[in-house]
Amino acid sequence: MSHILFVNVAEHGHVRPSLPLVTELVRRGHRVSHTSTPGFAGRFTAAGAEPVPYTSAVAAVDTAEVFARDEDGAAAHLLYLEENLALLRGVTDAYGTERPDAVVYGDFPVITGGILTERWGVPAVRSSAAFASDERYSFSRDLVDSAGFDDPLTMPRFRDRLAELLAAEGVRASTEDFWNRVEDFNLVFVPQSFQVHGEGFDERFSFVGPCTDGRAPADGWHPPEGGPPVVLVSLGTTFNRGPEFFRACARSFEGSPWHVVITLGGLMEPQEVGPLPPNVEVHPWLPHAAVLEHARVCVTHGGTGTLMEAFSRGCPVVCVPHSPDVLPMVRRVDELALGTVLSPEETGAEDIRARVERTARDGRVLERVRALRDEIHAGGPAHAADELEAFLSGFRGGRAGKRRTVG
Repeated sequence: MSHILFVNVAEHGHVRPSLPLVTELVRRGHRVSHTSTPGFAGRFTAAGAEPVPYTSAVAAVDTAEVFARDEDGAAAHLLYLEENLALLRGVTDAYGTERPDAVVYGDFPVITGGILTERWGVPAVRSSAAFASDERYSFSRDLVDSAGFDDPLTMPRFRDRLAELLAAEGVRASTEDFWNRVEDFNLVFVPQSFQVHGEGFDERFSFVGPCTDGRAPADGWHPPEGGPPVVLVSLGTTFNRGPEFFRACARSFEGSPWHVVITLGGLMEPQEVGPLPPNVEVHPWLPHAAVLEHARVCVTHGGTGTLMEAFSRGCPVVCVPHSPDVLPMVRRVDELALGTVLSPEETGAEDIRARVERTARDGRVLERVRALRDEIHAGGPAHAADELEAFLSGFRGGRAGKRRTVG
């Protein structure tokens, strides 16, 4: 059995897709470690993994404010680099002279993951909670373009700091090649049909989906009596800062047959939303899976985690993007007719309810979502573990190739 280190930032959208895979690998007898801040350590120990502590550089930062004031992306890119350095320090302190047998790193800590696998000479696996990148399509470039930011390698402060770090670590690749590399094996936690240009990705990419078994948690939310149509409203856990949108949702469905469940992502308290109609309930935090089991529509910011949870249960979405990091996913929802998109100017009370009701009865949308649900259920944690074990076996047998770079 192998010792597999997972390197990722301790945020819900990054941890949730791979946690079932961690659980499955432990069940099969592997030793699994996962980088973690104190708030997430319990999730990994419950899965049987060993938390590797690190002190986040962004935990105390209002990232929404950073994005709002950042005209060219310099502040965001440097903050990204600092978080990678924080992860690198945490892993270095925890491991000392020890090393794992393989490193699975997420899309965010690509610097940390690349340095560690070069340092230890162990197999590198990149995991993508959202879209994967190859020589034709770069998700990171798509994000930068969506935000209207400059490419980080065009910024001297970022480029020079990264180059200094790579030189200090003895990384032989150029800064450009290191930054744009494509690993020999990539686990992608979305279905291939949802991936941008998914039909062109080769055998280096295993589209295992969001690794969900489709079951609702036993101790979660329960629907009201009488079976009213349910709509879930959530804007995620990162940029969800103000109550105005949730107030508009409550007004929108007042006096309607709909039962509305609003979750606040742990970023505000229900009383901040204000007085509620009897058919609206607000929670600081709630397992989405429990509600989505009964929901007709999910109103979401468009984060990949919420999208995949909704689609895995055959639930269409109304996307209300309010930060640039979700725009590539929201565009894909629109392209594939998996729901509808509201612009920031269309978030009045009348707009929200009208769009939800239109989505709930759109036969084409419902058919597309059901097809994607079936594709998601064809993957899962067991399939992901099979794929990872096969790659590691091939690596030990000398069948792995060399890293490639995005052209």
